Amino acid sequence: MNYVKTTVLQSANKVLPVFVLIAVIFAVYFNGLSGPFLADDYPNIVDNNGALLKQLKLDDLQGAFSSGPSGARRPLAHLSFALNYYFAGQKFDKVAFKLTNVAIHVLNSILVFFISKLLIRAAEPNLPPAKLAFVVALIWAVHPLQVSTVLYVVQRMTSLACLFTLGGLLVFLHGRLGIGKSNGLFWMILGSLGGSGIGFFAKENALLLPLLILVVEVSLLPRPIEKVDVNKLKGFYGCLVVLPAIIGCIYLVWHPEIVLRDYQVREFTLFERIMTEFRVLIYYLSLLFYPDNTQLALFHDDFSISKGFLQPITTLYSCVLIVFLVGLAILNVHARKMPFLSVAVLWFFAGHSMESTIYPLELVFEHRNYLPSIGVVFGVVVLIYQAFAGVIAASLLNALYAGIVVSLGLATYTRATIWGRLDSFAYFEVRNHPDSPRTNSIYANALELKSGPNLETYRHYLVASRLNTYEVASLMEVYMELNRLSHFHDPAQDKADSGLPKTYDDELILDSRYMGALKALLHREIIRRINARTYPLRTVASLRNAANCLIDRHYECLEIAADLNEWIDAALAQPDFFDVAMIYVIKAKVVFNQGNIDRAFEYMDKAIELSPRRMYFYAEKAHLLITLSKFDQAEQVLLSAEQLNVANGFDKQEFAGLRKIISTELSNATP
Repeated sequence: MNYVKTTVLQSANKVLPVFVLIAVIFAVYFNGLSGPFLADDYPNIVDNNGALLKQLKLDDLQGAFSSGPSGARRPLAHLSFALNYYFAGQKFDKVAFKLTNVAIHVLNSILVFFISKLLIRAAEPNLPPAKLAFVVALIWAVHPLQVSTVLYVVQRMTSLACLFTLGGLLVFLHGRLGIGKSNGLFWMILGSLGGSGIGFFAKENALLLPLLILVVEVSLLPRPIEKVDVNKLKGFYGCLVVLPAIIGCIYLVWHPEIVLRDYQVREFTLFERIMTEFRVLIYYLSLLFYPDNTQLALFHDDFSISKGFLQPITTLYSCVLIVFLVGLAILNVHARKMPFLSVAVLWFFAGHSMESTIYPLELVFEHRNYLPSIGVVFGVVVLIYQAFAGVIAASLLNALYAGIVVSLGLATYTRATIWGRLDSFAYFEVRNHPDSPRTNSIYANALELKSGPNLETYRHYLVASRLNTYEVASLMEVYMELNRLSHFHDPAQDKADSGLPKTYDDELILDSRYMGALKALLHREIIRRINARTYPLRTVASLRNAANCLIDRHYECLEIAADLNEWIDAALAQPDFFDVAMIYVIKAKVVFNQGNIDRAFEYMDKAIELSPRRMYFYAEKAHLLITLSKFDQAEQVLLSAEQLNVANGFDKQEFAGLRKIISTELSNATP
């Protein structure tokens, strides 16, 4: 009887941490489940026709798998969005999408628990592995820095990649800790290649798994005694870490355009990005150790760019600190000392080696810490135990851990609650980061949705346009909001003494003449920005949105055709404008809408000539032909696209939809 009771208690102790993790995570994130879709959720999910999964057939699933705005990139994440849509009753249910993200976060936290337990037991058998692993998983799970990964739906890309990375690491450890067994090496290879390979289809940073495995190996794992096992390790790391790293470096040297070409859409150079990332990485660490909710935000585009080591001087300080930390960790690895400090430092910087180095991504995003933060939390939790165990009472040490968990949990609960409503989210974002252009745009949009066209919305769009003088998108929002205000303005309320504005950002006065003159100034400023700096990525999207607004005959766009054509022509006049082919498509749709059919097809053919493998262009051309009831020509366009043999599942789905329209039109025309 006692044996059975003991067995039951042991089983309960094993599963209890998992149930506690599940309960705590859902408790702190519950209020955020009703929050809105945000920013990149729209092009990737809500406005992405590929996410509209209607049935669980192979062709439909293949279409969803390649339904991202960038085609085949991150298809596993896009498939998950489509499945979310399908199982939510074929609608974009915010709660269902965010609940899925929370569930993935729960799975990741459970994996953190089991991996931590294995590593602690392997590195320091005298420590209490289950207790410390539970604290690690709990602190990581409820840290407020994770909110922008868990409640920002599109960042399921990050959490899914982390899921397979951690799963691969767990499988690797199963083999590595039993390397003397006949199948040990098999599990090591399967974990490394499987975790990074599958995770890659969610997000590219899953490819860092072999490097993270190397960090764990040199920092924590005991060295094998048998020579045959040593040779296994040498072969494993030589083939899966060293050789790919060498090949990757050689490839980048021979093809630097892979990195450099996308800097044309950024407001910083490669050098400036590297300099800035020194400060960014230290900023991330500060948020990990002191997660002040007034500092946390979805966007950090108010983070200043470093022009050199001394501009600002904190760039040099950050660089020195990073070199010191990494150097200290490497020395400890060599001396086999302080393994948990080493793994904390090396895991963090290895985890950032893709997104926080040379690639021309935006400078700062909190979700980039989702995977790297695991090493820091793991190392710090164990270091605290080693520092205080035996010095203070166990109850006090437990109270310290509990205090950390509770304080972080409350901060996350508060932040999740704020994220639960668009108006509270937008308000606190702009309050905490008033110099962020995108945050001001989000706040302006939230005000517009709540109150319709208003002066406060106009003011915040204007603030956003001032904060980034290279940005065209926010300036177009100012232009559109002015059109909305003009549309509802009563000329009877005009002021005879209002005068005229001198610059585009002069104070807005609700007077017909004044607003007309201000609109002309805004138009000229948009042209100036396009001519002066054509690189910001959002310019193309903004021109496309304006064209769709005109074509759909929204009231604020009824009279923008002349200005829009000038904006497009200004972009086409720039020889190095980003994605000229797409600009020609936008131009084609605008002039087609104005009745200039021949010119529209000239522009469409020019776009296809510049980028003949982009199936979207063929679909747009076919759609224009269908509009003209030229069904045979539309079919020929689709056939010519298919003959290139580059159409993915999503493209095939689009073509099938167009053919269905043709079939329906022909059926309706048959007497």
